[in-house]
Amino acid sequence: FSCASGEYLEMKNQVCSKCAEGTYSLGSGIKFDEWDELPAGFSNVATFMDTAVGSSESKADSCNNSSWTPRGNYIESNRDDCTVSLIYAVHLKKSGSVFFEYQYIDNNIFFEFFIQNDQCKEMESTADKWVKLTDNGEWGSHSVTLKSGSNILYWRTTGILMGSKVVKPVLVKNITIEGVAYTSECFACKPGTFSDKPGASGCQVCPRDTYSEKGAKECTKCKEEMVKQNQEGLSMCSHRLFQIHNGAHRYIMGHSQTFVSSFQTQIMYKWIEPKICREDLPDALTLPPSGERQDCPPCNPGFYNNALSSCTPCPPGT
Repeated sequence: FSCASGEYLEMKNQVCSKCAEGTYSLGSGIKFDEWDELPAGFSNVATFMDTAVGSSESKADSCNNSSWTPRGNYIESNRDDCTVSLIYAVHLKKSGSVFFEYQYIDNNIFFEFFIQNDQCKEMESTADKWVKLTDNGEWGSHSVTLKSGSNILYWRTTGILMGSKVVKPVLVKNITIEGVAYTSECFACKPGTFSDKPGASGCQVCPRDTYSEKGAKECTKCKEEMVKQNQEGLSMCSHRLFQIHNGAHRYIMGHSQTFVSSFQTQIMYKWIEPKICREDLPDALTLPPSGERQDCPPCNPGFYNNALSSCTPCPPGT
């Protein structure tokens, strides 16, 4: 049997139960959206495509340390000329699908996704295994249907190095696989998200000026002394800076141009925008007072003042 989304199989009593607040489940699916480390079941295999004359053995040895690398919210491919496969094997009780999001912006790296069965035969569903390029900074999505039985999933990249040019890696996140019979546990909401009701099939993103830790039932409002957050899904709030007297100045000095008729100037101070410093805390630095009016200095040689607030170059021949 299988459990619905928002439920998990309670192994002792063999019944489907609702996930608690702060957790979720896809029922007949599994999702990988945290990449602080390589999740259980995933593996890396690196090889070297020998296409040039030379010692292929030494080149193959150089690929021993090449791998896909977890980066928190996503996993990043290799940047060298090795061929590296990120592999995950799953057994489905019924037909399903695999879905993932990716960034692939550099055509100097080949990126393919394909599926094999337990006899290492490539599935027909991945006949077109080459993944399309995405626009810079945009996340694309890719999905493929899966047959019941054993499915071995491959995300494979091969870099083509051109001189000293650095290859931009492929990024993959939010891998979701549908078709497993059940899940025996619910997954905690990742930091920056929450679920406030039992039986959730997913977690909601924390709104602006709030944050949450892993497994949160609700989001916590950032304290007043924190910087105003314009971003959703925060795992922590940032402290607002305040400037002390021996710190680096966050203001600029300028000369006023408001006293043209008397040919006088005045030093004034303004905060650098955007302003990130606070003046209302103990020992915080405030803007220095404006200076006194002073006579304007004379123009440099070759320039003259024509009752303006700035000096102008002399005309040719004068």
